[in-house]
Amino acid sequence: MNNLKLVVQKSVRAFSLLLICAFGATGCDSTEHAQQPKVTSVETPVKQVKRPNIVLLMTDDQGYGDFSMNNNPLVETPKIEKLASQSQRFTNFHVDPTCSPSRAAIMSGKYSLRAGVWHTVMGRHMLSDKHRILPEILKEAGYNTAMFGKWHLGENYPFRPQDQGFNHALIHGGGGVGQSPDYWGNDQFDDTYFLNGEEKKYTGYATDIWFSEAIKFIQKQTNEDSPFFIYLSLNGPHIPWRAPKYVEPYTALGLPDDMAKFYGMIANIDENVGRLRSTLHDEKIEEDTIFIFMTDNGSSMAAKSNGEPLNWLSDDVKLAVEEKIGKKITTLNSYMRGGKTSAYDGGHRVPFFIHWPNGHLGEPSDIDDLASHFDILPTLLDLVEIEVDDLDTDGISLAPVLKNISSLTDRTLVVTNQRVLNPDPQRPYSVMQGNWRYVHAEQTGGVELFDITNDPGQINDISAKYPEKAAELAKAYEQWWEYTTGKGTPTTRPIIGSKYENPSRLTGMDWLSPNTDQVPWWPGFGDDKWGKGHGWVGNEEKFMVSPWALKVAETGTYNMTLYLHDIPPNAVIPRKFAHIQLNGDVKTMPVPTGSSSVTFTVALMEGDIDIRAWFDEQTDDSGLNTGLPSLFICMLINRISRSIRSK
Repeated sequence: MNNLKLVVQKSVRAFSLLLICAFGATGCDSTEHAQQPKVTSVETPVKQVKRPNIVLLMTDDQGYGDFSMNNNPLVETPKIEKLASQSQRFTNFHVDPTCSPSRAAIMSGKYSLRAGVWHTVMGRHMLSDKHRILPEILKEAGYNTAMFGKWHLGENYPFRPQDQGFNHALIHGGGGVGQSPDYWGNDQFDDTYFLNGEEKKYTGYATDIWFSEAIKFIQKQTNEDSPFFIYLSLNGPHIPWRAPKYVEPYTALGLPDDMAKFYGMIANIDENVGRLRSTLHDEKIEEDTIFIFMTDNGSSMAAKSNGEPLNWLSDDVKLAVEEKIGKKITTLNSYMRGGKTSAYDGGHRVPFFIHWPNGHLGEPSDIDDLASHFDILPTLLDLVEIEVDDLDTDGISLAPVLKNISSLTDRTLVVTNQRVLNPDPQRPYSVMQGNWRYVHAEQTGGVELFDITNDPGQINDISAKYPEKAAELAKAYEQWWEYTTGKGTPTTRPIIGSKYENPSRLTGMDWLSPNTDQVPWWPGFGDDKWGKGHGWVGNEEKFMVSPWALKVAETGTYNMTLYLHDIPPNAVIPRKFAHIQLNGDVKTMPVPTGSSSVTFTVALMEGDIDIRAWFDEQTDDSGLNTGLPSLFICMLINRISRSIRSK
């Protein structure tokens, strides 16, 4: 795959969606979505005592500074601030700078690179089923496991949440509502989501739905003998920035439209956090529940403003806003440099609160020890007293410091922002040791050394003053890179033709494209600038034909159906011929006039396969080899059978 040759298209191309199903015992009308069991060795105490419930709540693209208690006088987060005041609060807690890598590290307890996830698209965001991840371990120990919201670790078997230990999963597709893996037309209001793999229509705003469904789950579970684990992984305040009435107060302050919508989404989240906590209190299980609040990476608002959204406000607007709120504004990013995707602290330092009342933990306080997202798995297993044989984790248990037994040992941690097809050691990274930061911020730039004790904004490079420390951390990075990638970074392949998902739906977000710009990931629906005219819908010409890397479950005959865009819009294919390339073997069929799909019947051998598909005006495969027009494939492969029937 490293030497993959791709042909750039030079004219209008057509999106296609490919449906794959095997003939035989499990056909295209199959509704079977059983889970393939994964065996996990877990030791439980002889005396069966109900363990505490766990709620892991994570917001999306909300940075350390996007809270009222962290030097941001604009955004209103009183419910989260109350939770923080009652919790143990890590102030030096780090994740990856983007979505899927953080999620992979949380689930696996490993560095995201070692877990095989280093991007959010291009097939590099799928968490392999070879890892023993948190919900699987908890499920084996008797927990009823559920997730709501954003998964973003694979859309197909065996990478879906229901394949990876969740008994109950309600999710949107992709990394943001309206991205190509999501249900066609979703815009965060009255959408269709995937409930245990089945499409289901919901009424309301996305964030409200995730919380409401989690609350229903809690209420149903309250009197059950088994404890529950809820992974409440929100899509807000990730783009597209939209929220209902919550935007209006920020607009009234005179804030720019983007900022008002971003803060409105956060205000909505805050209200829902209060609603969720009230449920735990009303059900009389608050003291029996470990409640974690965190975010997945730095602020997307800070990312748009190079680390300080305050710079967006002119002096006149800033003075007018200060007068309205009765407070001075000195920072909107907690004085940090960078935002989402950055190797500076603004990209990966996030809030992390853990609340478990009634004397289970120490008194609420700030904890300044260096900690990370892959510590969550060993910490939770320690707190709920689950022992796992040969647990493979890069993390450590934070329980001793949470219980005020001891401080954490000194450690050196690394974060990197890859976002490329194949990992590259020259991509941005940060080596962290206490308050030291050794940062390579740009692909072509140098390396800087900071002490954030007196330089939280990482402005003053002191590498010349402390060359020995710089050399020490440089060596640590080399060792880390070898540790995380030395055994290779294999391509993770969805399985087609399995009884656990048949048919399957694949989308262009999973192409092994040469770069992120060649992937249809930007949300495609809605009436604001994050939707119509800006997203992937309507911009098909810019993408090139790229392969899906798949694995065929068993040798047999398969139907593969190509669609323009997706099934629900029933869009007519504006080309004469459809082509599909299977490991270099190209098949061509005419497109019937007015048709929205073309079906190929092909024989496939068990094993790895790379597939491309496109529409053009050629009777043969000459377009693929010469770069002639219409070698375009936004191949949304395998729309699950419920979609076919709902067409």
